[in-house]
Amino acid sequence: MRHIRPLLFLTGLLALAGPARAQKLDKEDKKFLDDVKPILLPDEEKTFKKLKDKAERVEFQKIFWARRDPNLDTPDNEYKAEYEKLKAEVDVTYKVAGLAGSLNDCGRLNIILGKPDDVKKEGSGSPGLRTPEVWTYRDRPGFTFQGGQVQMSLDSECRLPLGSIVDQLNRLAELRVVNPNIDYRTAKDGKLTRLADLLPKPTPARALLKEPRQDFKLESQAMFLKVQDGGTAVLGVVRAAPGALPSEEAGGRKVVKVVVAGSAVDATGKEAAWVERKTTAEVGPDGSFAAAFRMSLRPGTYTFKAALLDDKGAKGSVASSTIEVPDYSTGDLGLASLMVLRDVVDLPGGVPDADAPFAPFQLGAAQLVPFGTTVLSKSDTPWFFYQAYDLKVDEATGKASGQATVTVSKVGGAAVANAPPVPLETPIAGSAVGPVPLAKYEPGKYTVKLVISDKVAKKEKTQEVAIEIQP
Repeated sequence: MRHIRPLLFLTGLLALAGPARAQKLDKEDKKFLDDVKPILLPDEEKTFKKLKDKAERVEFQKIFWARRDPNLDTPDNEYKAEYEKLKAEVDVTYKVAGLAGSLNDCGRLNIILGKPDDVKKEGSGSPGLRTPEVWTYRDRPGFTFQGGQVQMSLDSECRLPLGSIVDQLNRLAELRVVNPNIDYRTAKDGKLTRLADLLPKPTPARALLKEPRQDFKLESQAMFLKVQDGGTAVLGVVRAAPGALPSEEAGGRKVVKVVVAGSAVDATGKEAAWVERKTTAEVGPDGSFAAAFRMSLRPGTYTFKAALLDDKGAKGSVASSTIEVPDYSTGDLGLASLMVLRDVVDLPGGVPDADAPFAPFQLGAAQLVPFGTTVLSKSDTPWFFYQAYDLKVDEATGKASGQATVTVSKVGGAAVANAPPVPLETPIAGSAVGPVPLAKYEPGKYTVKLVISDKVAKKEKTQEVAIEIQP
């Protein structure tokens, strides 16, 4: 087992719209930014300011509120109405020096966390200004604190100390995004995609996900990667059994035109994300074929449904499982899913192909090709791909100091293969190990294990994936 060139990718699965040339913000644009400042995420603000024209900024506002709409099936946005009412209250209650309360930390805390459980005044304050206060928040639905509560000091201008909980407020504001799959992606013309084109539509794939059936055998896998804004991308792979759908000849290859789709339902029964895409999958020597999709999800437990059907929508199947989506926004050492790949291919000219069956696995200038199954044959030569996030940087050297090791062990036995340890010197690091010829391995079940050691933070994390080798 050998190690190849590093694959250092932090994937940006949320497309930021617009080039650098953008019209200046007008009075209405600036008012919108002020109005939503308490819940506006930093990446959203950057995207808004980069948009090319007024029409795109109007569309952005529609998408902004749809991302926070608790029920897209109703004509009204219940959260927007609740927000506007609360904003009007805090604008008056916490107005300081002529500045509306929603533009300071007192107002933002009230909008995001609600009223504090306890308020204690500190000192007498200055004429015309508020008396400094200490606010106490205790655990509440959706928000828990270390030790069961948190205290925050607010000065006479309703400001929190720099470097305190201010950064965490952005993470709390992100929890208001209940539809992360509705994002600010760009269309082929480079403009912001309209909200109407982002919302779920009645399609054969949507109908199949709502009323699952199994017209043929289907396997599915869910894998996780961190994206640029600290969120989690879920990469779904479906693999259909040999002969599941009729194939056709194209360029000397057998292919199948399919629709691949995914849905994630949270513990309350609400669909948290969905996606569908058309693609042309290549049929393998054994008659099977696979395709992939991706979606954005908040950390938590979901019922994960993956669907595959022919492009006419007549024949299809759904595979369901329970997934636990990791939280990559904590700043602690985190690991992507350890992936078992068929190949790692350089993209021609480094240009991604959005219509490829495994387009969601395009990272930087490389295309990862997943198997879509963990049952392999002795003729296979898999690759093992990993990524590690948020390794701590040594202040003295300005570099991280870590190590990655990958081993393959027979279940119940000793290691049968070890990759050379790989030094990690950046906060985000990843690579692929392979190809690994399986011809020399006995049939049976094996465990592929990744160990990431962060020497600066003195932390270690492991990731494992089980594979089965058949004759």
